Amino acid sequence: MNNLGTILLSASLAILIFSALQTIYGIYKQERKAIELGRLALMTNPFVIILTFTVLLTQLVRSDYSNYYVVMHSSEHLPLFYKMTSIWSGSSGSLLFWNLILNVFTFIVLWQTRKSIEDRIPMMNLILAVLSGFFSFLAVFYGDAQPFREFVPEAAAGRGLNPLLQHWAMIIHPPILYIGYVSISIPFAIAMSALVSGQLSEDWMKFIRKWTLFSWFFLGTGILLGSKWAYEELGWGGYWAWDPVENASLMPWLLTSAFVHSVVIQERRGMLKFWNMLLVILAFHFSLLGTWITRSGVLEGPHSFSKSTIGTPFIIYIIGSFLFFTGFVVYRRKHLTPERNLEAITSKEGSFLLNNFLLVLSTAAILLGVFSPLLYGKEFKAPWFNSWGVPAGIFLLLLMGAAPLLAWRKGAGAVFFSTLFKPLIAGVIGGGLYILFYSQNFTKPDSKYGDVLAEVYSVLTVTIGIFTISGIIQEYYRGIKARREEYKNENIFVAGYRMLLKNKRRYGGYLVHFSLVLIFIGYAGNAFKINTSVRFFYELQPPTSEEIVYQSIDKAMIGGYQIEASTLKLKPVLISGLGGEPNIQNVIVSQEGTYGIFRGTNKLSDLTTERRFYPQISHLTGDFETHIPTSEPAILSMTKEDFYIQLGAIETSDLKSENPDLPLMFMQYYFTPGSEMDKLKFFLNFPRQIVANLEVWVNPLVKLIWIGSLLYFLSGIFLLLPAGENKKKVVG
Repeated sequence: MNNLGTILLSASLAILIFSALQTIYGIYKQERKAIELGRLALMTNPFVIILTFTVLLTQLVRSDYSNYYVVMHSSEHLPLFYKMTSIWSGSSGSLLFWNLILNVFTFIVLWQTRKSIEDRIPMMNLILAVLSGFFSFLAVFYGDAQPFREFVPEAAAGRGLNPLLQHWAMIIHPPILYIGYVSISIPFAIAMSALVSGQLSEDWMKFIRKWTLFSWFFLGTGILLGSKWAYEELGWGGYWAWDPVENASLMPWLLTSAFVHSVVIQERRGMLKFWNMLLVILAFHFSLLGTWITRSGVLEGPHSFSKSTIGTPFIIYIIGSFLFFTGFVVYRRKHLTPERNLEAITSKEGSFLLNNFLLVLSTAAILLGVFSPLLYGKEFKAPWFNSWGVPAGIFLLLLMGAAPLLAWRKGAGAVFFSTLFKPLIAGVIGGGLYILFYSQNFTKPDSKYGDVLAEVYSVLTVTIGIFTISGIIQEYYRGIKARREEYKNENIFVAGYRMLLKNKRRYGGYLVHFSLVLIFIGYAGNAFKINTSVRFFYELQPPTSEEIVYQSIDKAMIGGYQIEASTLKLKPVLISGLGGEPNIQNVIVSQEGTYGIFRGTNKLSDLTTERRFYPQISHLTGDFETHIPTSEPAILSMTKEDFYIQLGAIETSDLKSENPDLPLMFMQYYFTPGSEMDKLKFFLNFPRQIVANLEVWVNPLVKLIWIGSLLYFLSGIFLLLPAGENKKKVVG
């Protein structure tokens, strides 16, 4: 099947070269038939890529160890679901997946414009053919992008999927993020076709608006799902670490956010035409840059791959494409002059412009931080990002709250008492109440709060957040009131629903703003986060089953919570793949600690946290090589805060000797054949007394982040669905 996959990729590259050449010829000679032939060839390619993708998927499901990618990223002992999702766990598979999504979107946009004869459409086809051709080119000529490299001789076993990726979020997080990355290509291609062809009439803006919103929605949803995955799976008590690959997805989201808002100004006021072209170019190339960061191996991170041969051609393509299209923006600058000038900086369009400036400036700062190891020889950590990111985020929140309340052309002073005053008062009162709330209800550490600036930022965030929510409520109230004056038979709920459907862009946008406010307030709770580590002493218990059990009666106090240790077990967990008897390849060793959590005399819960040790198997011999540890935190989620624990390192009781390799000891004990006496010999190797480290976090207001994330998803879906809109034929 490797030969079939390689042939299909070669065929894809040939089709795309043919499509590009035919389109170029048709444009140059004004030959409509040549252009149509190029378009039909481009519409054929998605079916070739789908077939290619299916071949690799089949090899993964069948555990075909003649395929290098299957050997390195799958195993016969993986559940079917993880075998299938491993297709995007490695570099070449994920690039094929990238190409697949691109071709599906290309087919859709070509179908949407099939009846159009506008001069800009052939240029759009050419841009998409070249982009897709680049990915097929990598897959044919560069080993690290080739999903059908042979493994000769056939491997004895697969190395399996990275244990960190064996999580429920992997079914949706990577595909959703990829859809966000790739779909930026479509508005970029449409905008650049208008730019290069010189057909700059405003109808192209209407055509790409929904595509840009689509990309923005999927990027944001993917980022939020990634935060949820990090919080539940990595066991470090957080949801955002300013990791290079996290930043790589955040940058195009910030730029698409800027574009979504600035398009409104161009449509309403005829301004920012030059700027919008630059934003589309930046958003697209930053999406490519994010793909390059994860696949070139230049920067390290939990998401990144090892050093890759595709890094050089990839970055050359990004730089060359950016310079080419930016040059065209400069060339067409006279056609992109604004129809009006900014009349007041505190007007609605002025606030949108400030919003754009801050989003782009933030992107530039993040880019500097991402490449700090290459530029400065040291990596900028989270404190550096937070030093400017937190105040920038607060200012963005203020603009998000103020912009809907401002008027076009007029300054804030003209509408202050009519739109801004009441939400501002509500925000100040809300901020004061928040001070009283956290001082009385948040869990306090043994010492006083050390970070006064973080506390100030938290109060400012909540104050501005309540100001924003109050402004949204005010806008909804005024809209419903106006509608009920026109339609007197509608009650408040019917009027609100119909108002929302009739003007989705405005009132649906307010729902998105509301979701982001909830997320920001959830972030504000991080100022009062508590993190500490405690040690518990354990005694080995006599063997009664296949599990090794340690017992403890130790207790610890943390900020008003009491933790009572009970048992710590070493036990086998069977990888639920194809079934069969437990063996060295399909058994995970689990270190499982159980703790009772009390508040005063009230028992809140029993929490069980694990460290799981996955077997790493040699693909050459099929023998065990080593263990790969992962974290399985336990989280007690309450209204005001999360109590989060993660079992850490296990040490000898004297804290001086080398830490015992309990997983390896357990495997020797568990897989020892023979009598009970034989097992007892290995049981006696276990240390009689151990000390287990437990990492503890108390995270205030985290629940608001996940509620806001859910609302972001729902409001985004509402904006994308055609319900309530007057369906109009799209003109290319």
